[in-house]
Amino acid sequence: MEDIYISKKRKTSEPFEVHILDEEPLPQPPEQEPQKPKKKKKHRFIKFIAFILAAVILFASAFIFMFASVSGYTRNDLEANSYVSSASLKSNPLVSNILLLGVDGSADSSSRSDSMILVSVDYLHGKIKLTSFLRDSWVYIPSKGRNGKLNSACTYGGPQLVIDTLEYNFGVDIDHYVMVDFEMFTQIIDSLGGVEVEVTEKEAKFINKTTRHTVESGEKVHLDGAKALVYCRIRKLDSDYMRTYRQRKVITALIGQAKDAGVSKLISTMQDVFPLIETDMSPAEITGLAYKGGFGILAFDIEQNRVPIDEHMTPDTINGQWVESVDIEATAEYLQEYIYTNNIKLDEDN
Repeated sequence: MEDIYISKKRKTSEPFEVHILDEEPLPQPPEQEPQKPKKKKKHRFIKFIAFILAAVILFASAFIFMFASVSGYTRNDLEANSYVSSASLKSNPLVSNILLLGVDGSADSSSRSDSMILVSVDYLHGKIKLTSFLRDSWVYIPSKGRNGKLNSACTYGGPQLVIDTLEYNFGVDIDHYVMVDFEMFTQIIDSLGGVEVEVTEKEAKFINKTTRHTVESGEKVHLDGAKALVYCRIRKLDSDYMRTYRQRKVITALIGQAKDAGVSKLISTMQDVFPLIETDMSPAEITGLAYKGGFGILAFDIEQNRVPIDEHMTPDTINGQWVESVDIEATAEYLQEYIYTNNIKLDEDN
C-alpha cells in the first residue's frame, strides 16, 4: 500500500505538458446545467401551491373558529368516564368518534334519546362510518348499577351517561357528542334544499295514511325537512331495525347535499345549524376537527351499519318491557372491528 501511495504522489506531482492540436476538438457530451433552472422553477411552483393551500386552510380554520365562537350554540363539557378506565377503551388517533343524539322534545338532559348514531370519521381508510345503536338494547346503565334500555340513559343522565354507557358496554372511546332536537333536524334539511332518498311503496302508503303529509315512492324521492322527519320516525310499519336504517339513509343523503353545496350555501347552513345544537366541543376543537379532515373529507366514502346485529341479539320481554337482549362481548368485538379496521363485510339489511 505504501508503494502505491508513493507512486500516485509522484505521478500527480509531475508537471503537465500542454499540447495544442490542429484538429477540431472532439465533441463534448451535452451539458446538464440548462436543466437546473427548470428544476428550480418546478420547486418554486410547488412551494407556491403549498403556500396557497396553507393559506386557504389557515383562513378556513380561522373562519370556523370565529364563526363557532359567536354562533351561540350550547356547550356542555364532558367529564372523564368514571365507570371504566380510558386505557381499556379502543381508540386510534386517526379515527374521530362523534355521537349524534336526536332527542324527543327539547334538547335537554331529561329527554329520551330517540336516535343514537355514532359518526366515525376514519382518516386512515378515507371513510365516514355511521353506526346506529338500537334504542331497545338491554345494557348495563353504570350510574344505576343495573340493566335497562339504552335510550333511557339520556333520561337518567343526558349525553354524559349515554356516552358512559356505550363506552362501558362496548369498549369504544367516544370523543365528542352533538345533540339536536329532531324538530330542529327539519330546519337543517330545509337549509340545504331537502334530500333525495329511496322510498318504498309500502313506506309511502304508510306515511300518506297515518300523517298529513303526502309522498311518492321511487328510487329518488325529494323530501323536505318535515317529510324527511316523518320518514325517519316510521316505526310501526316494520321494526326499529328498519327505522334506524331509514335514519342513516337520510343522514347519508344530507352529507351528500353538503358535499354538493357551494361555500355560500354551507355558510348559510352553518348559521342555521349552530344555534340549534348542543355539544361538548369548543370553537378550537371544532376548528381542529375541520383542519384535521381538510378538504379530502368531502371525498370520503360513507358506510352505514347498526348494532347489535341479528346474530348478537334476541328479542325478549323483561319486567314487562319488550327489549333486545344483547350479547355484549360479541357486540363490542364487532363494533371495534368495524370502526377501526376495514375488514367488516356489511349487510345491507342492517
